[in-house]
Amino acid sequence: MKRRAPGAWITLNASYYCAPVGHPLKLVDDASLLLEGARGITQSLADLLSQDVDINPDDLAKALWAASVLTEMGQSSAEVAYSRICKMRNRIRNNDDAK
Repeated sequence: MKRRAPGAWITLNASYYCAPVGHPLKLVDDASLLLEGARGITQSLADLLSQDVDINPDDLAKALWAASVLTEMGQSSAEVAYSRICKMRNRIRNNDDAK
């Protein structure tokens, strides 16, 4: 996995950024979906590996990489949501102090 570019949500072959207009709660929903997908992949792999079947190592590596990417995306989405929630709280506090 490549290091993330500054401010990037995720960096694969290119860097991707969250839309600045996305509501934090939508980002939390996205994080939940992405992390649930990663959990599903890892649970399926765990179930498969506990059986006595031949597994293609290349396919296993790709599935683990996909789970890793989904996990990183989910974490990044949660981080951006948290940052936006903190900014919203600060704006509300500043507005209340100004009154």
